[in-house]
Amino acid sequence: MVFLKISRRPGAAAVLALMVWGVSFFLHFFWEMAQVPFFLGMAEARHWDVVWLCTRATLGDANIAFGAYTMAACVSRDWFWVAKSWSRSTLLVYLCVGLIVTIVFEYWATGDGQRWSYNEQMPQLAVTGTGILPLAQWVVLPMLLAYSTRWMFLGWLVSKRTERE
Repeated sequence: MVFLKISRRPGAAAVLALMVWGVSFFLHFFWEMAQVPFFLGMAEARHWDVVWLCTRATLGDANIAFGAYTMAACVSRDWFWVAKSWSRSTLLVYLCVGLIVTIVFEYWATGDGQRWSYNEQMPQLAVTGTGILPLAQWVVLPMLLAYSTRWMFLGWLVSKRTERE
């Protein structure tokens, strides 16, 4: 990617990509499991069926998060933006991509797609019927992801420097 600053450090770029996706998967899996009681039929489902459904949802979430990170990197023209000072525009793109994808997908999945339904405990947006918990997921977790990935990546860079000494 010529337009992103990764050409001089492809190994570090790959490590950062794995960190973004891996940490995202970890965070989203626990969120998906925590919001199970707010979906219709999940309380009655077999345990491993719920785990499998949440794992599949988490795979999608991790890919959405990675896409949001990539879009923010394109805006900042720097793959390593998370390890530096964050500009408002980069952070806004990063957060909005996940939120927009979630709103569109949840609207489809609970409507025409008939993928899942919320139970009466799920608070919903009046306009779209999108659940508040999936929206909160894309405000809270991307920020946790950014801070934890920054911490991990900077620690990895320090450990690489001390190995050379």
